[in-house]
Amino acid sequence: MPVQIGSVIKNVMEEKRVSPSELASRLGVHPGSVSRIFNYKHMHSSLLQKLSQALGHDFFKYFTQDIKVERPASDKHIDELKKEIEALRKENGYLKQINELLNKTNPTSHEG
Repeated sequence: MPVQIGSVIKNVMEEKRVSPSELASRLGVHPGSVSRIFNYKHMHSSLLQKLSQALGHDFFKYFTQDIKVERPASDKHIDELKKEIEALRKENGYLKQINELLNKTNPTSHEG
């Protein structure tokens, strides 16, 4: 569902009790510029970033909430390999312990 970002900004300002003139001061713009923002359906990302910083609110989340990012198969494969490496490290540690125990109980069998 499309977001009318100007309405969202106005709602956040009301929630945070920030007046248009206060926001204008934080942004370094004329107060009339802020009231025009309320009618925006779209805006440049740099302005959205400034508004996010000025109001301490992430406005970008309204545009990304419906995006499903599929991880590449290579990333999934890397995760699987990391798990396998960890399992092999554990197994290797157990084998080292077994080898040490065998050497302690029968030290002459391994001498050459």
